[in-house]
Amino acid sequence: MRRLTSDEIRKLFVEFFVERDHEHVPSAPLVPSDDPTLLFTSAGMVPFKPYYLAADPPLRRAVSIQRCLRLSDLEEVGKTPYHDTFFEMLGNFSFGDYFKIQAIEWSWEFLTDVLELPADRLWPTVHTSDEQAAEIWRNRIGVPAERITSLGDEDNFWGPAGDSGPCGPCSELHFDMGEDVGCGRPDCDPGCDCDRFFEIWNLVFPQYMQLEDGTREPLERPGIDTGMGLERLCTVLQGAASIYETDLFAPVVRAVRNEVKRATGGLPSETENRRENAIVADHARAVTFAIAENILPSNEAHGYVIRRLIRRAFRTGSKLGIEGPFLYRVAGAVIDRMGDAHPHIAQKREHVALVIKSEEERFGETLASGTAALEEAMEALRERGAEVVPGDLAFRLYDTYGFPFDLTEEMAAERGLSVDRDGFEAAMEGQRERARSSGPAGRERRWRDSPSYTGAGSRFTGRELPAREIVAYERSEDEALGEPVAAEVLRVRRGAGEGTVECVLSVTPFYAESGGQVADTGTVFGSEGTSFPVVNVYYEGGEAVHVARSAGGELRPGEKVTAAVDAARRRRVEKNHTATHLLQAALRETLGDHVQQSGSWVGPDRLRFDFTHFSEVAPLELEAVEDLVNAWVRSDLPVEPEEMSLDSALERGATALFGEKYGEDVRVVCVLGRDGDEVSMELCGGTHVHRTGEIGLFRIVSESSAAAGVRRIEAVTGSAALRKGRAETCVLRWAATCLKTTPENLPDRVREVADENSSLRKELSAARSRTAAETMSAVAADASDVGGLKVAHARTEAADIPALRSQADELREKLGSGAGVLGSVIEGSAVVVVVVTSDLAKSGKLRAGDIVREVAGAMGGKGGGKPHLAQGGGDPGRLDEALAQAPAMVERLLSG
Repeated sequence: MRRLTSDEIRKLFVEFFVERDHEHVPSAPLVPSDDPTLLFTSAGMVPFKPYYLAADPPLRRAVSIQRCLRLSDLEEVGKTPYHDTFFEMLGNFSFGDYFKIQAIEWSWEFLTDVLELPADRLWPTVHTSDEQAAEIWRNRIGVPAERITSLGDEDNFWGPAGDSGPCGPCSELHFDMGEDVGCGRPDCDPGCDCDRFFEIWNLVFPQYMQLEDGTREPLERPGIDTGMGLERLCTVLQGAASIYETDLFAPVVRAVRNEVKRATGGLPSETENRRENAIVADHARAVTFAIAENILPSNEAHGYVIRRLIRRAFRTGSKLGIEGPFLYRVAGAVIDRMGDAHPHIAQKREHVALVIKSEEERFGETLASGTAALEEAMEALRERGAEVVPGDLAFRLYDTYGFPFDLTEEMAAERGLSVDRDGFEAAMEGQRERARSSGPAGRERRWRDSPSYTGAGSRFTGRELPAREIVAYERSEDEALGEPVAAEVLRVRRGAGEGTVECVLSVTPFYAESGGQVADTGTVFGSEGTSFPVVNVYYEGGEAVHVARSAGGELRPGEKVTAAVDAARRRRVEKNHTATHLLQAALRETLGDHVQQSGSWVGPDRLRFDFTHFSEVAPLELEAVEDLVNAWVRSDLPVEPEEMSLDSALERGATALFGEKYGEDVRVVCVLGRDGDEVSMELCGGTHVHRTGEIGLFRIVSESSAAAGVRRIEAVTGSAALRKGRAETCVLRWAATCLKTTPENLPDRVREVADENSSLRKELSAARSRTAAETMSAVAADASDVGGLKVAHARTEAADIPALRSQADELREKLGSGAGVLGSVIEGSAVVVVVVTSDLAKSGKLRAGDIVREVAGAMGGKGGGKPHLAQGGGDPGRLDEALAQAPAMVERLLSG
C-alpha cells in the first residue's frame, strides 16, 4: 500500500481517468446554479444532474474533484472517525456511455494497481436487488462471495441530490481497518455499525429518474456517478485512525490546540478535547471555503448556515477556554494547507479572516446579551417550577439578539430544561406570513398569444436582435436611443398590479432589469392611437416581459406597435452604471485587491455598491476613492463594450462575480486609460456611457455596513451630484449663521459649543447626584421595619430609566440591610425599580424579582429581574397605591 499525500492522490486520480478518455471538469461552486432543490453542492454529481437527462449531453465522460458542503451529518462531526461537513469528492462520471462493468473494473484497478491497496482488505457491498453488480464483483473481479455484502435501500441506494433527479442502486467499497477496531463478532461485515469497515468509494448506477412526488421512472440512458471522499482515502493511505489525523486536517487541528494553549497557558495532549478540536477544525474548513466564494454570514439561506457554523465553532472554542475571536486564525491554517490545491482561497486570505473575525466579534456581543436575557428568563422559569422554555421566548431571543435556536436548546439542556420547538417554529412561521402578507397579492394570470408566436420572445442582447436593437443597446448614434422601434405584440396578459398589462414584443429597445441595473421605462404606442406607459421590464423564461399601465386601452396579440425608451432616464442610469465600475476599480486601488463586488443596484437617481471589506472605510480613504473616480471622469476616457470568450476575458484580467454562471461568450465593458491600459474591465451586460466625461461628477453619499465583512457605498452622479453639493453648502451656511460664525470657522465653533455643552452636562449630573443622594437619605430614613428589615418606598422624579436605577442603587447603599422600591412616571408609563441588599439576595431570603412582580401586579402590569435588582411597569394611575403596599407585600413574601 502506497503512502501518499492528498496532493499526490488528487493528481493520480485525475490522470487515471483522463487516460481513459474522461474530460477533467474543474470543481463547481459550493452553491449550485439553477438548482433550487439544493442549498449547497453536496455531491460530485450535482453539477452534472442535467447531463443524465439530456438527449445530447455536452460530455460523455467526466472526472472531477468537487468541493462539497453537507450538513446532514453535522451532529456526528467529531463523534466518529470519518464525518465532516466540508469535503472533497473524487468522482468519475458517465452520461449514457459506459455502465457497471467499466465502473467496477476501473475502481478496482485504481485502488489495487495504482494505490496498491491490499485486495483482500477491500469488501464491496451491493443492493439486494442488483445481482448484475454482484456477478461482476464475483466473476470479473474475483472477489470471494463471502466478502460481498448485500444491503437494502438505506445503505445501497443513492439519490437523488435534492427532491428530484437521477438516482439508482450503488455498490460501495469498504476497507477493512482491522479486527482490533471492530466489534469482535465473527460475522462482522460492512453492514455492521462498528468502525472496522471504512467506506471509501461509492459507485452509483443512475438508472432511474425520481420525480418530485417520489415516483421513479427508468432513465433512457443509464449512467455512472462515483464519489470517493478524499479525506477518507487519505485516512487509509496514511495509516491514520480518523480523517482528523490526515495531512488535510492535522495542521488545522494543531492550530486549534495552539489556540487553547494561547488562551490557557498549557498545550493539551492530542487525546484531550478530541471531539471539540474536530468540530472547530471542520467548521474552519467549511467557512473558509464558503466565504472565499462570497457566501457571507447572514440570517437567510446559505448565509445562515455559514453563520451557524462560525458561531458553533466559536462556542466550542469558549468551552475549551478560548476567549474572544480565534477562528479567523485557524482559517489561516486551513489556507496554508489547502491554498496550493485551491488557489482561490489563498487569494481571499485577508477577506476570509476579516469576515470570520467580524462575525466572531458580533457573536461575542450576541452571546453576552442573549445569554444574560436567557439566564434571567430561565431563572424565572425555575422559580415557577417550569421545565420548558416557551417557543415564543426562544423566538424573541432569535429575533431581538440573533440568538440561535440551537444555542438556546443547548443552554437550556445544561440547566435541565427543554425548549418548545413547535412554538418557536409557529412564531417563525407567523413572522414569515406577516412578511408574505405585506407583499403584493398573487393573481392568476394567463397569456394570450399571437397566432404567429413560436415561443421565441425578444431579449435585449446585441447578438440576438435586429440591427435597430443593437443601435439602441450600444447607442452608436446618440439620437437613436429615443427613436420608436416597430414591433409586434406576441403575448399579452393581465398584470400583477392594478390597472397594468404585461406583454412580450417581437423586438424591444427596452433593457430588462438584470445584473443590478433597473429596467428602462418608456412607452408602447398601440395601432389605434393608444399609449401604454412602460413602468418595468423583467425576464421570465428568457423573454423580456414589459409591464405597462393600461390607461383604458387594450393590447392584442398580433397588434403592430412601436416602443420607445425614456432616453433621458436611460442616460442617467448609464452614468450611474459606468460610475459603479469606476467605483469598484477605485476601491480596489485604494483599499486592496481583496475588494470584491457583493451586490449592486443601479437606478436613474443613485447607485449602490456592496463590496467585501473588513471594516468601516475611513473618511480619508473615501475621499481618495471619490477623487480617483472624478479624475477618471475628468479624463473623459473611452468606455468600450466588447464580446469575447469567457476564457479570453479572464486571461485579460476581467472582473467576474465568483460562482456566477457565464456562457462561453461574454460581454466585457472596458474603461481604457490614457496609456491604453484598462482602468476597469468587467463582465457586464448592462448599458453604459460612451466616455467617462458624460458622468460629469461623482459624489459619495454614504458608507455603511451591509453584512458581516461587507460594506455599502451609495453615490450619485451628474446633476444629482451637483444638487448634493449645493445642499451640503446650504446646510453649512445655515449652521454657521446659527452659531454666529463663518463656514470656514464652523469646525472650531462647533468644538467650542460641544465643550461648553459637555461642561454643563457634567455640572448638571453632579447636581442631580447630590440631590438624589439627599433624597435617598430621606427615603431610607423613612423606611418601615418589616420583620427586622428596612423596607423603603417612594415616588420620585426621574428623567429616564437609567436615572431611576441610579437612584435605586443610591437607596440600596443607604439601607444597609433591606429592600427599596422606587416608582416614577417616565414618558407616560409607570416604572418601578426594586433593589435588595446583597446579604438578603445572596441568602435567598428576599429577591427583588419577587417583590417587583407583586408591585407591578398591583398596577395591572408585569415585572422581573435578578435577586438584587428588578424592574416592572403598569398603570400610572395605580402607581402610588402600589408603592404604599410595598411593606405589606414584603411581609407576605417573608412569611411565605
